[in-house]
Amino acid sequence: MRPLLLYGLLLWAGLVHAQPGLFPLSRTLEAPYAAGLHRWKRGHHTAVRPYLRADIAALPGTDTLPRPGALPFLDRWARGDSGRFRGAPLVDLLGGLSSARTTHPAYRLGAGGWAEVDLHPSLTLHADGMGWMERFPAHLDTLVQASGAAPSEGYAYGTRPAYTHYDWNAHLNWTSSTYFKMTVGRGRFFWGEGQRSLMLSDHATSYPYLRSATTFWKVRYVNLYALMDDIRGADGVPRRFQRKATSMHYLSYNVTPRINFGLFEAVSWQDNDPDYPRGFDFNYWNPVIFYRPVEFGLGSPDNALLGFALNIKVGWQSLFYSQLVLDEFLLREVRGGDGWFANKQGFQLGWMSYDAFKVKGLDVRLEFNYVRPFMYTHSDTRQNHAHFAQPLAHPYGSNFHESLAIVDWRRGRWSLREHLGFAVMGLDTGLYSWGSDLYRPEKDRPVRDAQGRLQNYGFYLAAPVQANLLHNELRGAYVLSERAGLQVEAAYVFRSFVPGVGDPQVQHWVRVGIAATFRDRYTDQQLRTGRP
Repeated sequence: MRPLLLYGLLLWAGLVHAQPGLFPLSRTLEAPYAAGLHRWKRGHHTAVRPYLRADIAALPGTDTLPRPGALPFLDRWARGDSGRFRGAPLVDLLGGLSSARTTHPAYRLGAGGWAEVDLHPSLTLHADGMGWMERFPAHLDTLVQASGAAPSEGYAYGTRPAYTHYDWNAHLNWTSSTYFKMTVGRGRFFWGEGQRSLMLSDHATSYPYLRSATTFWKVRYVNLYALMDDIRGADGVPRRFQRKATSMHYLSYNVTPRINFGLFEAVSWQDNDPDYPRGFDFNYWNPVIFYRPVEFGLGSPDNALLGFALNIKVGWQSLFYSQLVLDEFLLREVRGGDGWFANKQGFQLGWMSYDAFKVKGLDVRLEFNYVRPFMYTHSDTRQNHAHFAQPLAHPYGSNFHESLAIVDWRRGRWSLREHLGFAVMGLDTGLYSWGSDLYRPEKDRPVRDAQGRLQNYGFYLAAPVQANLLHNELRGAYVLSERAGLQVEAAYVFRSFVPGVGDPQVQHWVRVGIAATFRDRYTDQQLRTGRP
């Protein structure tokens, strides 16, 4: 009862209301503020995104940090100069060529908008949405055909080569005090300091949620309750989607001005499991629990994850960051090194520097991610760590390691970005699963004897067929309105996918046009169902 009493006191404590609302979950829109948020002694909980507008407002010179846009009237709308209302249109008008698509050009035509209104000093209502007509480049087109979903942007309706799709977000954010903020709506989140997250990322389509963020002393504690969908076999009909629920916690603790420690836990369960009927399990509503003991106490078949993060600031504004995520773990099997299938772990190591090498506007990131086979999977695939045919953590799912180098340079309204990624991953073959596809159960492992017993050992990274993926993207942009989330951009992508079995695939993709940057779009995704 004592933790619940403390939680209740924090909910109602305080009379001073900070600026309400959430900042857009976009690295482009965050860029002017990122260095200030990560600076030594600032004490912001930067591993929890989207950021709170109150955190952004606390930075020195906040009003002058975004670059002036080429369309001043959009800046004024986005700032909300007229009063409590803020908003702007969103437009995607992008066209280009993909070398692997010889008959049709690739294009992306989208329109929508975003709006916010401060209903009260402690209450903000936000909504944004876009709809698209799109011909995807070859590698994303293959992904859409296999999953039925546009990457991060809802169900893909229509037939090849062109699809229509849409996505929308909305939330009502209530700031009850300096300590407590409650948000209900539809959207997505990102937990971690990296380009990727092995805990929770924004790669998947938006979902309905209830979120609370409690900040006190050196701690920020986030509770997230959400409903996810499994769209397999539904042919895009929402009432046929299979629904599951998930409950997640993230605790961010600033141990010192330079050291931050994070603790993550999550559980997913079916609300309509015929073998375990219970609806939304209110045992998981407790805001201060560890899920494994609850699972054992209930005798439940639910899927739980546990993770840790350690982030260390070095110098004035450089950061070393790391994550370790566990699905299953037995120390004797890890030490044995025999490739036990249930050794489900992943880790991340990275370094980020702002104004790197004393060059103003130059940001550099180096990152390594390693995820073992069968990570995020489950014996009941409806309870995997995924939503809408897309992973909730790293976009490659499991059974891979990846190295990233990202350089951003900004000067005035101009920006240049170089993104280089190299991944080694395993591809499943035949009838069996070797842990690469989140939507295949563990019981699909190879059979080891005539009695039909399953193989338990020999599951190593990048087995049984290794594939190498190189993705390089160079992008230049000119800001139309940074606050409104619009820019003109041109990009060139070189992509090479070389499987151990089958023909290599090399792709050149060029695109140019007006792009909405109100949300991040990840173009370096890869189909993980065993087919290139």
